[in-house]
Amino acid sequence: MEFRGKKIEDLIITLPFMDGTTADYGVHKYFKFEGKEYFAMLPLIGKKELDHTKNISLYEVQEDADKNPVVVYIEDDAEFEKVANYYSNTLK
Repeated sequence: MEFRGKKIEDLIITLPFMDGTTADYGVHKYFKFEGKEYFAMLPLIGKKELDHTKNISLYEVQEDADKNPVVVYIEDDAEFEKVANYYSNTLK
């Protein structure tokens, strides 16, 4: 599967957390829902292996001026619930 010409298995996204730490995540699935694009992501084991023992993290995905993916936290609880339900019932 690809995201704008890039293989999703090659995308590594470093997520910052509120406590100041970061973690690398890989894209498990890319999907569109209600006019927006989303990544279902998992933490990495090593440099590229997805850790399927962990919970999926869902983020909206946009792109920067250089067409690189930028993940955006889904702040609206109702939107997050709809996206999570779609993922769980359709894509999982």
